[in-house]
Amino acid sequence: MKIFCIGFNKTGTTSLHNLFSGSGFKVAPQTPFEYNFNSYKFGNFSTFINMIKEDYPHCNFYQDVPFSLPNFYKTLYQEFPDAYFILSTRTTPEMWYNSLCSSHRKSFPNRYATPSEIEYNYKGWVFDYLTKGLGSPKYDPYNKNILIEAYNNHNNGVKDFFKGNNNLIEINLSTPKDFNKLEQSLGIKFTPTSFPHLNKSQ
Repeated sequence: MKIFCIGFNKTGTTSLHNLFSGSGFKVAPQTPFEYNFNSYKFGNFSTFINMIKEDYPHCNFYQDVPFSLPNFYKTLYQEFPDAYFILSTRTTPEMWYNSLCSSHRKSFPNRYATPSEIEYNYKGWVFDYLTKGLGSPKYDPYNKNILIEAYNNHNNGVKDFFKGNNNLIEINLSTPKDFNKLEQSLGIKFTPTSFPHLNKSQ
């Protein structure tokens, strides 16, 4: 069974990572996929599909970039129609945006104002993520209106794409009942007794 978390980063994906890994699932490493961000930027999704099939076929759970980026879920579904897709969300789009900005300020305090200078995976990766991945303008990479629009468009697009399909599981990690919903949808029992909402931005 393969499970792809296709919710945007900063919607509790780290918590889901720990939930699945702590329950015996093989979780794919994040860094190798992130290093290949240029493949997403140029629409070469086959790079990631090959990585899943050839480099990490033994893994069950995949999250964050590129799985969280717009439109990649369509290719994933074509290649893995029997997989489960988790759309993780926040209570409001503003909460997601604030969490993103808070996380970047905390992680890159000296370079937050100039994300093109941030050294993460490679210099400029964060800038590419915001502009090439989420569509924010280069002159204002943390543009609130555009990033929130990207968040809403992604979530609505996912729900439209999977409408009437049991492959999609939509969850909000701040909603306790969604833990039971996740277990019931997947037909499994997790080791933890509550959502381990880790890496939570204040």
